Amino acid sequence: MRVSGGGGVTDCVCELFCGAGGMGLGFSQHFEITDAIDILPEAVKTYGANNPETNARRQDVRDLSGCRGDFAGIIGGPPCQAWSRRNIRQTADDPRAQLLDEYMRVVEEVQPGWFVLENIVTVPKAVKKAIANRAKALGYRVLSACLNAGDYGAAQSRRRWIVIGRREGTIRDFQTIRPRTVREAFATVRENWGMMHSSPETLARLATATTDEWAAMNGEYRNMIRLQWDIPAPTVCNPKKVYMVHPGECRNISLAEAAALQGFPSDYIWHGSESAIAQMIANAMPVEMAAAIAGVIA
Repeated sequence: MRVSGGGGVTDCVCELFCGAGGMGLGFSQHFEITDAIDILPEAVKTYGANNPETNARRQDVRDLSGCRGDFAGIIGGPPCQAWSRRNIRQTADDPRAQLLDEYMRVVEEVQPGWFVLENIVTVPKAVKKAIANRAKALGYRVLSACLNAGDYGAAQSRRRWIVIGRREGTIRDFQTIRPRTVREAFATVRENWGMMHSSPETLARLATATTDEWAAMNGEYRNMIRLQWDIPAPTVCNPKKVYMVHPGECRNISLAEAAALQGFPSDYIWHGSESAIAQMIANAMPVEMAAAIAGVIA
């Protein structure tokens, strides 16, 4: 299969592992995203519904071969669960751990003017170094850094590993800006959909949630914390799997509130089951962070 696109447009971008479109929303403030690819049907449907001008299609990046296209840039964040601290079975043999190499293979075939790769900070140092060295061998000047989304306007503290490769031109310095607060993010919610339904026993446990650190709901798994109105949230996780307790009510945050913390607008269209949407929201790159990264190469 081939990545094809551009049509002579010099600033067009291809997004791999596009998910629901958080990274794309940020980059579209500076570039035209003409192609978007993901393996999950609900992600492609969601992306396409909100970006009808983009050729969003379902495809396994591992099946892309002979890639070509007049792309100025390639962006993407391969699934990060293989290296997540929450993954107790973390191993280099996890098939998802190979997707960083697949991303770089596409970069090598397409040879765009620049690329941006995003993942979690817990990717092993040896893997990070290998990615940077591979990009340098392809002729890219490389910036590899761990950034916090809260330093770039996002309503959460979310650390991500970012790699920027560029053949020509400069990679400007990042300009930090004030993060949004939970209060400011929730103020954008127009319809509070995706409310979680908890048993009386769970609600009693949520009432004990503290704001200083993640605590265990049951057993040893630390999966509960209360948000605070006037500071950013901690990293947004899947609201179906952890308890990010509302700052003023005894309940888990809704899917609408989680999406707002990620920077999605209130009128964003979502497709799929609530479980699928919850995971797409958790997987997304905060829109404000994506826009800040795009700004240093635009």
